[in-house]
Amino acid sequence: MAHLPPIVADLAMILLVAGITTILFKKLNQPLVLGYIIAGFITGPHFNFFPTVSDTANINAWSEIGVIFLLFALGLEFSFYKLKSVGSTAFIATFVEIGGMLIVGYFTGHMLGWDHMDSLFLGGMLAMSSTTIIIKAFEDLKLKGQRFTEMVFGILIVEDIVGIIMMVLLSTLAAASADISTLELIESVMRLLFFLVLWFVLGMYLVPSFFKRAERLMNDETLLVASIGLCLGMVVLATHMGFSAALGAFIMGSLIAEAPSAEKIEHLVKPVKDLFGAVFFVSVGMLVDPALLLEYAVPIIVLVIVTLVGKLLLSGAGVLLSGQNLNTSMHCGFSLAQIGEFSFIIASLGMSLGVISDFLYPIIVAVSVMTTFTTPFFVMAAEPAYQFTKKLLPQRTLEWLDRYTEENPDNDGKDSDWRDFLREYFIRILIFTTMLSAVALGSYYYLQPYLSGKMSAPYSNLLTALLTLVVMAPFLRAVLVNKTNHPELFSTLWFKKRSNHIPLTLLLFLKILIAAAFLYFVFAKLLGLQSLLAALATAGAAYFISSSDWLMGEYLRMESRFLVNLNERHMLKHREALAEAGEEHLYGWFDEELQLARYKICEDSPMIGQTLTQLAFRELYGCNILQVSTPEEVIDMPGGHHILQKDSTLLMIGTDSQFKLFDTAINTQRLCMTLVEEPITMREFMLREDNDKENVSVFLSCAITIDKHSPILGKSLKDTNIRDDWHCLVIGLERGSYTMTNPNVSLVFEKGDLLWVLGKQKMINQLVREEIP
Repeated sequence: MAHLPPIVADLAMILLVAGITTILFKKLNQPLVLGYIIAGFITGPHFNFFPTVSDTANINAWSEIGVIFLLFALGLEFSFYKLKSVGSTAFIATFVEIGGMLIVGYFTGHMLGWDHMDSLFLGGMLAMSSTTIIIKAFEDLKLKGQRFTEMVFGILIVEDIVGIIMMVLLSTLAAASADISTLELIESVMRLLFFLVLWFVLGMYLVPSFFKRAERLMNDETLLVASIGLCLGMVVLATHMGFSAALGAFIMGSLIAEAPSAEKIEHLVKPVKDLFGAVFFVSVGMLVDPALLLEYAVPIIVLVIVTLVGKLLLSGAGVLLSGQNLNTSMHCGFSLAQIGEFSFIIASLGMSLGVISDFLYPIIVAVSVMTTFTTPFFVMAAEPAYQFTKKLLPQRTLEWLDRYTEENPDNDGKDSDWRDFLREYFIRILIFTTMLSAVALGSYYYLQPYLSGKMSAPYSNLLTALLTLVVMAPFLRAVLVNKTNHPELFSTLWFKKRSNHIPLTLLLFLKILIAAAFLYFVFAKLLGLQSLLAALATAGAAYFISSSDWLMGEYLRMESRFLVNLNERHMLKHREALAEAGEEHLYGWFDEELQLARYKICEDSPMIGQTLTQLAFRELYGCNILQVSTPEEVIDMPGGHHILQKDSTLLMIGTDSQFKLFDTAINTQRLCMTLVEEPITMREFMLREDNDKENVSVFLSCAITIDKHSPILGKSLKDTNIRDDWHCLVIGLERGSYTMTNPNVSLVFEKGDLLWVLGKQKMINQLVREEIP
């Protein structure tokens, strides 16, 4: 008779009992997680009225796989696009709640007489709310779609990210012992940040592109296998780098979530996640010891009270501090007053590392079960509690809260230009520094030793430096660009105040210094040049890289592919929603983004007698000139050689921010121009021209697809000379479902791009007929 492995019999019993208990909990309209925990308790070693699991080691191994798939599925549901859209409320509230509960949990553990690591992990467990339980409560109470529920969902999204980071930090603290120094902790945080940025940028560039290219070659089976293979591959990589398996699974899930087939992958992975997730929650129940629960009844009651009161107050305070009103803040606080599945994951991490006591796991399970049952009642109690608080607080306090919160904003928009500029500046610096550091470290520690073993020293060093420069060059070109991705931010600040010149110049110098440091590393460390020669080579390379349009085009190609992968899925959904609602625009996606306005040149303007190339309107302000009219003639799409004359009126096109910049420059630079026609959207302008029966020559927009036969394929916008040769203006580009308004002149056209041009009928006909098949 064939031998049956014990794990098969154990799994059969676990799944059978779990199936029965979850059916009962479903009937009682309770979360299925509780059914799995009860099934684990019944089949565990502490319940003797039922056959127990014989091989707990194998079950624990399966439960670790369950954690991987739970975090992978959580990543598939996560979205960087959603994270970007949750706003400051979610970030402020999350950090107040988690930071506060970490402190409260840590000191509660000490008050109960627990050691340092038990108290530290306790704080982490109490900090995390349960996404599953909250969503279930909102669905049962039919509260989805309300203002406070959307904010709660945003907070839960940020909590997932902070929870993953917290797990990494807790495992670092556990591995380094309790006496880790502040410097070592900062080093661990910086290392984590480095790898998170690196994996995010590389993964977002490669993973969605892989699924997009291979979509036609994959059926459901290969799609599932490839997705799980990538997940486990990232798990191996993360653990090799010293991070947790959960971090790797979550990162890969969040990257695949941006692929076009993400919803299909999520559907295929769900049964696998449900199976292994069930085993994980059953293993949680197996650790529940009734004797321990009785022994630690007082700590359990204390922790339930601390969880309910602490999370209610801290979550509500965080939402209030973010600028929301008292009503919304209290509803959010009452909704987040519980702990759930993430707390089990943190507890299992502590158990696997062997740094927390055995009694802590069943205590947290008991606290979670109790707070799960209280969640619906707390959500329902939020409104009565708000009304009671409103009556209790003095009128002056209520008036102060109204002035403080968003209902009466007093200072919105102050210094917003600096805030937007600095946010984009430092995000880009972080990304570029991370990518350049990864290339430099990879070359120094891996590429150079490998090539040194294949060829003699001078040639190996030369080849290493050359390959490193080739890979670094596009990123260095982006760093050396004097402005951010939105040049109007820099220019607006530059023209607004003379006092802004010094800080802006220092920020530009910092970018140049960063680029020079990496170039110097290549020449001094990899190539082995002396300091003076390395400095001269750095200066020469920096000049060549900063002036190369080809390198700028290659960087823009990579950046556009990254942005396509990041936004395409959500842009496509947005368009489909607009189409279903019948709200598609007549002239495309750009008709509300672009505006047109007319400016008249004064008699004493310094611009009279200068060419449009010399004035550089596009380079300085981002605006383009569609038409120059004088009392004698009207010139459409004037070229760069056109000389402005007295009494000229310019029809200009640009975005709202570009026109604000242009108006600022007029006032501060004494350009001597007056606004004779307020900016209107391109949609309004086109409709007005269509209705003008006397206007026999109206502007038209046209979409041109770049296919494999197109002569402009692989060329940059600057090299095509569309404006000078055909007097048409490129106003937008679609790459996939991602859109770019007024694309950069160095952007290289790719196969499948949809190019939007604006011009007169005759000019567009000639462009389509002669150049674009």
